[in-house]
Amino acid sequence: MKSSNKKLKFASYIHNKKFGNYYLPARFQYVILRDYFAKKKMEFTLPQGEVIFTNKSIRLIDIIEKLDEKANLVLLSIYLIPDENKLRVKIFEKLMKKKIKTHFIFENLVASNVKEYSNISNLIKLKKIIYK
Repeated sequence: MKSSNKKLKFASYIHNKKFGNYYLPARFQYVILRDYFAKKKMEFTLPQGEVIFTNKSIRLIDIIEKLDEKANLVLLSIYLIPDENKLRVKIFEKLMKKKIKTHFIFENLVASNVKEYSNISNLIKLKKIIYK
């Protein structure tokens, strides 16, 4: 029997659309994530993907809700985090409240505190200015 209240220690998240300067089909994102999990000796779980036609990061928020405190969330890039400031702040607050470490593979970053998430937020804002 499957429990919907089961908490996770490790999770990953993908997009099936362009993020930042990247577009990778889901199967390639999966391979990169699997390799990262293996290198870090973390238990790999299949990545969850956002529905293509939504801009609200519903799946990402759901993943964060299901993660244990002090768990790990693995994303390919900081650009999988929403551009919209209010939504981004909400997501970062949830991550910090649960003390979740967020790994960003392409940028070789791990964030877990206010300063680190603030730096990531600034990079996302900068991208919006540069690539307008």
